[in-house]
Amino acid sequence: MLQSTMLHIQARQTFSRTCNFAKRYLATAAPSKIHVGILLKRNPVILRKLTEFEHAYYTYRESLEQAESRPFHREFYFKKGSTAEQRWLDAQDAAAAAAERLEGGRTPLVQPRDEELAGLETAERVTEADKGGDVKSLDRALERTLYLVVKKADNGSWEFPAGPLEGEEVLHEGATRHLHSEVGSSLETWVVGRTPVGHIAAQDKKTFYMKAHILSGKIEPNKRFAQDFAWLTKQELKEYLQPAYYEQVHKMLAEF
Repeated sequence: MLQSTMLHIQARQTFSRTCNFAKRYLATAAPSKIHVGILLKRNPVILRKLTEFEHAYYTYRESLEQAESRPFHREFYFKKGSTAEQRWLDAQDAAAAAAERLEGGRTPLVQPRDEELAGLETAERVTEADKGGDVKSLDRALERTLYLVVKKADNGSWEFPAGPLEGEEVLHEGATRHLHSEVGSSLETWVVGRTPVGHIAAQDKKTFYMKAHILSGKIEPNKRFAQDFAWLTKQELKEYLQPAYYEQVHKMLAEF
């Protein structure tokens, strides 16, 4: 009985020493090696322009669907003798007459446009920021995903906002703190999840990257940490980032 008690005490002492060593290691060694960065992105604002093949494919598919479908009778949608029914009939007659003049073929059913939409003009896909090459504006490359990069004050290289963890910070907290310290606290963002999308390893540190979306706010670089900033596509990043750095991070970035 006494021997069993002594063995139990020795085991508890060994376990306690192991835990104390683990706590000291986590408290001292880990924070000096773990860094966190943030991939702040602006998603595409408009759908990209279809290629000639894609346009032909979708047009053909739509024509097949209309040819094979069996639509309800118009009385299902319009009350007989109503103004809405007459507008629909007029639209079909106009479309049929146009098709006969141009191609001599059969035209699919069309819907009449509302009067308030008849004179609507769509905005240009190429903005003034695109024409002027303004990489600080979010009103550019509307078809593409843009990423925020900053020019570091300490080494002058272009990188994503990043830095070491402090205290008991978790990754998404540290990423948000470094972002605000480099480009201003007025920026409102949403960090997607609590799991990093990837990491890169350097000599004495590992940097884990969190993905985030911009919601609102204005970027005001803190000259202590960031000399400049830019919103760039994945292909444009290759021209700004160091080749070795780009090679490590490019697989974390979206293609669009």
